[in-house]
Amino acid sequence: MLTKAREYEIVSYRQSVQQKGMLLVLPVPLRAKGKQIFLESQACNGLEQWANNFGSVVVAAPLLPEALATEGKTMTWRDTATLAGPHRFEFVPLPWAYSLPKFLSNYPSVRASLGELISRCRYLQFAIGGLFGDWAAVAALEAHKQGRPYSIHTDRVEHEVMLRSRQGATLKTRLKSRAMAPLIASYHKQIIKNCALGLWHGQDCYSAYSPFCQNSHLIHDIHTKPSDSIGNLELFKKARCAKSDETIRICYAGRIDPMKAPLDWVKAVGRARDLGVNLHATWMGDGSLMTEMKAMIAEMGLSSVIELTGFESDRKKVFKKISESHLMLFTHVTPESPRCLIESLVRGTPIIGYHSDYADDLVNNHGGGMFVPVENWEQLGNLIAQLSNDRERLSTLIQEAGKNGTRFNDQAVFHERSELIKKHLA
Repeated sequence: MLTKAREYEIVSYRQSVQQKGMLLVLPVPLRAKGKQIFLESQACNGLEQWANNFGSVVVAAPLLPEALATEGKTMTWRDTATLAGPHRFEFVPLPWAYSLPKFLSNYPSVRASLGELISRCRYLQFAIGGLFGDWAAVAALEAHKQGRPYSIHTDRVEHEVMLRSRQGATLKTRLKSRAMAPLIASYHKQIIKNCALGLWHGQDCYSAYSPFCQNSHLIHDIHTKPSDSIGNLELFKKARCAKSDETIRICYAGRIDPMKAPLDWVKAVGRARDLGVNLHATWMGDGSLMTEMKAMIAEMGLSSVIELTGFESDRKKVFKKISESHLMLFTHVTPESPRCLIESLVRGTPIIGYHSDYADDLVNNHGGGMFVPVENWEQLGNLIAQLSNDRERLSTLIQEAGKNGTRFNDQAVFHERSELIKKHLA
């Protein structure tokens, strides 16, 4: 007859043999067309990197209602059947439940499903991001109940993003945000306290969440390839031409929504124009403030200066525009970690904009960026003018950006994160 200790050893051994690969619970939605499952293209690149490091990946994510999918203009979808080694992936669609009634009605069945997935996967990583409908947070609760170590990953401080991005909203929306934000903060704090590993994308997230997790790491969630980095010869030519180019070329790539403060962006460009700068600025993206942004551009007489291209799904075209630009101008007002700033450095384009811990960390000790206080669009416009008048400084920033950008590539960062997960979640 086996002792209880021996029985426990056998059960544990069987579980370790059965458990394999990684379970990812994500907020990035899945999309279904018949039997085909689609996912955002950059997220697909991340899955391939995870599979390269863990062999197999189970992905659980909310299923986007088709009505919302057809309305969206800011996501490039990829058929998951085209992933490298598609047999390495399993996709588990979860309910779209971002209201309290839908979340509560689906909670028991989803938690049971997540419990089964947790029991058969060796490594657990959950990307939290909200309250109702945040199945990654529910997965964390279930993993803790099962006594399983798990990793938490996030790229924005959700409760602060909610408050700051809705400052100009209706009174009802602002009051709701003020009520929800502390609930989200408390909820995430408890989940993070129970995690075995915290992977915080960007300094803003690290500063906010690392005090709650004894095993925290600052990471960068990027999808640029080593081959995407600007070459030495191209960087040299770009820096040299910046000294004599008549027109300062400015770009930005991202959503036109309150988090990005696009109206401040327009004002900064207008300020630089008024100071005599010969410039052309391009914003690649779409979003809720597009109409208001167009109206402001027309009102300020900037139609010949600012170009709004709308959403661009071709990343080669986006990278080309970034490469051709002297500056990436950004006006982020919330604590998030936009990848476009890293992509800009990769292509030798300096980043100038509103200060944040995230942006400051990207160029700390490496160079390639300059910042002004948040919401000070006038000073940002002045900075554009200063760089236009000091072409030696602009040329130096371009060289710094290009050299700095070489350290950012998906193979390196995903391998580093994978090693942390294997070490702390084994």
